[in-house]
Amino acid sequence: MSTTPPSTAAPAAEDIQVGSFFLETLTTGMYEDPFHCIREYVQNGFDAIQDAIRAGDLAADDGRILISIGGSTRAPSLSIRDNGTGIPAARAYSTLVSLGASRKTPALHAGFRGIGRLAGIAYCTTLRFTTKARGENEATVVDYDCGRVRGYFSPGADPVDVRDVVRACVSNSTVEADAQDHYTEVEMIQLVNLGTEFVDLDKLQPYLRQVCPVEYPDTFDFADRVRSLAAGVGETLPVVHVETRQKRERVPVLKPYKNSYPTGRKNIFSRLHDVEVFSSKEHGWFGWIGVSNFPGEIVDETAAGVRFRIKNIQIGNAEIIESLAEELTAAGTERRLQPWAVGEIFVTNSQVVPNARRDGFEDSAAWRTLRRDIKEQVVRRIIKLVRGASSTRTAMKSLSDAFKRLSGQVGAESMTAERKMQLEGEIKRHLQTLATPERLLGADPKEVSALTSRFKELQEKLAKIRPTEPPHEEPGGADADDPDAIDPDPETSPDEAQPSPGDNATGSAQEGNEATGGSPEEDAGTDESMLAIIHNVLRAELGEPEAARLTSLIGEQLAAAGF
Repeated sequence: MSTTPPSTAAPAAEDIQVGSFFLETLTTGMYEDPFHCIREYVQNGFDAIQDAIRAGDLAADDGRILISIGGSTRAPSLSIRDNGTGIPAARAYSTLVSLGASRKTPALHAGFRGIGRLAGIAYCTTLRFTTKARGENEATVVDYDCGRVRGYFSPGADPVDVRDVVRACVSNSTVEADAQDHYTEVEMIQLVNLGTEFVDLDKLQPYLRQVCPVEYPDTFDFADRVRSLAAGVGETLPVVHVETRQKRERVPVLKPYKNSYPTGRKNIFSRLHDVEVFSSKEHGWFGWIGVSNFPGEIVDETAAGVRFRIKNIQIGNAEIIESLAEELTAAGTERRLQPWAVGEIFVTNSQVVPNARRDGFEDSAAWRTLRRDIKEQVVRRIIKLVRGASSTRTAMKSLSDAFKRLSGQVGAESMTAERKMQLEGEIKRHLQTLATPERLLGADPKEVSALTSRFKELQEKLAKIRPTEPPHEEPGGADADDPDAIDPDPETSPDEAQPSPGDNATGSAQEGNEATGGSPEEDAGTDESMLAIIHNVLRAELGEPEAARLTSLIGEQLAAAGF
């Protein structure tokens, strides 16, 4: 029995249909956060500006993107305009209606898939592109009727070929323009659905600060360190000037980094006093993390957690670094420590490619190598710094308490040579601790320096004190055969006997105790001081109830042992 072999002929073009529901995937179904569509337009503007700089049409620091809020309260609008190359009239329309057919490359551009510009369809009534290249007298205007486009992929709609949807919903025209101008402007006219949030500056500004390729604010003292790091590995941090405008008010967009961040603990701030830097030219990345006293989780969502960037544009958010930390233990417990830190990882390896949503990276050998680097060098370092800072805070508190206690003792009117030697030894030990960075991991250098200076001043003050000689008994004491010796009145009890000169020379038991380092009352005071220090340390780590219980237990054990 013969069978007909399967046909090996390629399907005819008319047999291949890309239906209208494909557009839903590229618009409403693409991004988890509606604001990501604004990032796509900023990213396209950034690429156009970099092209203009490479072409010599724009100076390196003259790139600008203006994000304007307009329209009315009932029908708000948002526009994003850049001064990049613009698209020449001959191919402007075909470029702006093409799907997934970008001419851009990952090596030179942040975006390269040719799908991001459709994102605005989900959030406005009309999506308008106006673009113009230098030397041309006309600008091209392309309008998408977004309401009509959305109708083609609404539930129950019949599938229609994407090309037919574009022909039915897109129009183009031209307007006169200055020949020297070059720009692209994207207008989302009459925002709808979640798009109405785009005109809320309290939401728009924080989002832009995170994702845009912009400068650091002047309030971030370590910006030059980061730039020097980039230069040291042969890279630059490309930036554009981004502003928001509402009516006449313009507000520059700057990165969210600064020297101090609020934490989850009331009125407690994480204050940066240094940055640590990392780099691997071989694997294509460099970055930094801020070093602070790490007092708690940072609650500023625009900065908490180390962020990844390509072409200085943020990819995803802190979720990437947190997921790497989660892999370190079976229970994933190290994840929670990542928001205690701030920092950035700049990816320069062109083989490490963002996924289509730009919330992570495509799986590849290059990404797996880079993520292994980050996990071992950055993630583990953050964990070590955070855990070390807890011990350091306790140590610094103990050192501060010790200084106060020693200050009172050095200020005593007199002391023996033995006591002076004890105090000198204790001060020396504290200075050695302050001079050993690994014992005070994450401590603020200014705080360490100030405490070191105070201990040294105390050391100098102690050095100037002349110790008193302890009273001592003359050899043999009072001569029993001395006829001048006076016997105590036999009617007087030993407790009431008056001291003789010899008694004064020998000293009372109390004076002897004072001469050799302290009375029982002083010893008790020292014990109480030690217990107070122990109580303070336990309270800082465990809270008052548990600290009180443990301190009481320790005191009982010390008393039972004879201390």
